[in-house]
Amino acid sequence: MKTIFQIFTFLVIVVSSCTKEEIKIEPNNPLVGTWNYSDYSDNAMIFTRSEKFIDNRCYKFNSDGTMLERNITGWCATPPVSYSDYQGRWAILNDTLIQLNVTYFDGLRSYRLDVKLIDSNSLEVINVGNSR
Repeated sequence: MKTIFQIFTFLVIVVSSCTKEEIKIEPNNPLVGTWNYSDYSDNAMIFTRSEKFIDNRCYKFNSDGTMLERNITGWCATPPVSYSDYQGRWAILNDTLIQLNVTYFDGLRSYRLDVKLIDSNSLEVINVGNSR
């Protein structure tokens, strides 16, 4: 009986110590954080908040205006596709428009994202094109 109690106690300790770390959301700017591509609907890219990047298109927006974008490496999008991380900067232009300036393998690209939805877990954006 003592052995069963010890095993049960051990299992309770192990299970309770395996809690998932909560993702922190900056209250003044919910865009800050890591976003992984999850779907495409009605011309909008849908991203899910995460702790780290996956092998797909991803963004990490930092509170200091710097960013990291994971995107396809090179020109060819034919499988198998490989991804690279690209440094950049971002800025909020108005209530829904974000300016992105990212240095890719072929140079600097500037484009804008129109935010259709943002909450604690989801980001829905439409790429509204290059900015000049």
